[in-house]
Amino acid sequence: FMHAMCSYQMRDYYIASYHFDKFRDIYPQSERAEEAAFLSAKGYYFNSPVYSKEQKETVEAIEKLQLFVNAYPNSEFLGEANTLVKELDFKLEKKAYEIAKQYDLIRDYKASIKSFNNFLLEFPGTTLRNKAMYYRFDAAYNLALLSIDNKKEERLNDALGYYNSFKKAYPNSEFMGDADKMKDDIQQELNTITTKS
Repeated sequence: FMHAMCSYQMRDYYIASYHFDKFRDIYPQSERAEEAAFLSAKGYYFNSPVYSKEQKETVEAIEKLQLFVNAYPNSEFLGEANTLVKELDFKLEKKAYEIAKQYDLIRDYKASIKSFNNFLLEFPGTTLRNKAMYYRFDAAYNLALLSIDNKKEERLNDALGYYNSFKKAYPNSEFMGDADKMKDDIQQELNTITTKS
């Protein structure tokens, strides 16, 4: 245990987690087994990279912390473990959100809409929901305006649907002013199409 703790204090979390796991396997009845399990999981947490990088370690850390919570539901470390899981979950949310937003920035609007739809399905309780719904509408708006004539009306109506969803969910959003202007543009385009036909 002290050997594992030494690695942990030196911030060599890969080695520390490995030794804490070994300690727990060899001495499952030890009074330090619970602490070793928590510190092992916390070591995985510390190995989680920033959200913009590959998140394999983040997923592993969440799994390890969840295993700890399941094994020790009455642990004194339970509150901290849950806080760490929340933080790691947000990192995964932030990565998925930024990927979808990146598609919008590079003007791949179809991919942006699909990514935001996936993001909203995968993370229904996200704190980034307001922004995701706005940028999904923004991507649909741009895609519709840049569309060829035979796809324009359908895409304008799709964008209008995204606007309505956004307005219903967040009527007081800081993005509502811009969204209303875009909605007016869509309505104008639809009126033009109706007048032509």
